Order: sequence, then C-alpha cells, then structure tokens
Amino acid sequence: MRAKRWLAVVGVGVVVAGLVVWRQSWRVWPPAPHVDQRLAGAALPVIDRYLQGGHAVVWRSSLPARLRPRWFCAEDPIETRRRGSLVRVSLDAVCQDYARDGDALVTQAGVRTALLVTLDHRGEVPTVRHVAHAVDGAGFSPSLERMFSARAFAEYDRRRRLGTGPDAPDAEAARAFGLPAGARARPYGG
Repeated sequence: MRAKRWLAVVGVGVVVAGLVVWRQSWRVWPPAPHVDQRLAGAALPVIDRYLQGGHAVVWRSSLPARLRPRWFCAEDPIETRRRGSLVRVSLDAVCQDYARDGDALVTQAGVRTALLVTLDHRGEVPTVRHVAHAVDGAGFSPSLERMFSARAFAEYDRRRRLGTGPDAPDAEAARAFGLPAGARARPYGG
C-alpha cells in the first residue's frame, strides 16, 4: 500500500511539474525570430520619419496649436525579412503627441501597436511602401497572426507578457523642444 501511495505522490509531482514547465514555455519557445541589425539600422530611421510624418498610426494633435505639438515615435524591431529589393520589418511601435508648455514636456495622446512595414530597398535609402497594423478589439490577434510570421507573433506576445518593448520617446521629444535630456513628459492639464 505504501508503494502505491508513493507512486501516486510522484505521479502528481510529475504532472504538476509538467504543467508548470508548459505554462512557462512561452518565455523561451519558439526561439526569437531573426533581426538583421544592419538592415534594421538602415530601415528604422526611415520608418521613424514616415510614422512621425503623420502616416499610418498618428492623427491630428489634440494639444493646443499654440504649443506647436509634434508626434514622436520609437520602434523596436521584432523580425526582418528580405525578398529581393523588398524588406519586411515586423516591429513594436510607440508614438506619442508632445509639446513644450513653459519648461515642461507635456503629452496627451499616444498609441502602442504592432506594425508590419514593407520597404523598397533598391536605392541607398529604403522607401516605405506599405504599413499594416493589427485591427483593434477581438480581431487583434487573428490579424496579427496574418501579418507576422509565427515566430514574430510569438515574440510580440512574449514581449507583451513580459512588459518589454520600446520606451516612450520622451528623450527625443525633449531634445527637439530644447529641454534637458532627462525631461519626462507629464500629462497636459490645459
């Protein structure tokens, strides 16, 4: 009887350990997708200018026009894929609306989203051809699965669960508005 009880305890322990390993496997599996750093280094400044220029994910500023607000974005590449002259960059992007109000950096609106940017890299400088983003709400995950490779989707999900990704571009906005580098944005109070 004692052997059966011991076997039952060991069996339950194995099942519990297996469940814990399975529940935490998203942290390491599948392995992260490939990011060609040279390719990303050439593409990210072009993507950044494109997004900040009012294309794809930003909208008209909600801050008062007298403050001369501007959008700033930060991007974190998840995967790069090249097919001939076309480059596809899966990325996590954060864009925020900033302005200078006296000696303070203020913000009122922003967005964090996954994007798939297709660039034409025929010349020396790549050109943005198309930006796809996942739909909001219940269609988010299915649309992201259609946009990203399976590994890129898993990596985006892993980053979301771990709370990692690009930081808000406060430093870039502070420099642009002539504020100290360590200036942190505060919500605009009107």
